[in-house]
Amino acid sequence: MKLINWSYAKRYNIKATFDEFPHVVVLFRQIGGYYFIYSMKGLTPEHVPGRREYVQMEYLLNKELGQLDAYLRRKSR
Repeated sequence: MKLINWSYAKRYNIKATFDEFPHVVVLFRQIGGYYFIYSMKGLTPEHVPGRREYVQMEYLLNKELGQLDAYLRRKSR
């Protein structure tokens, strides 16, 4: 999976798109120094990401934004 595009959105959110789900806009929010998936727009019943894809998306965005250390040290890990 690759991060295609990301941009800042309203209220401290980040919008991102990924190559495996190009029709889905993923919204991220920051907590504890890293970004996590807050919501998704454009999902179809045939293409719903699983937990593995969620983790990959969070990893790629945090790596891109320089927050990978905080993401890897999160409590839920």
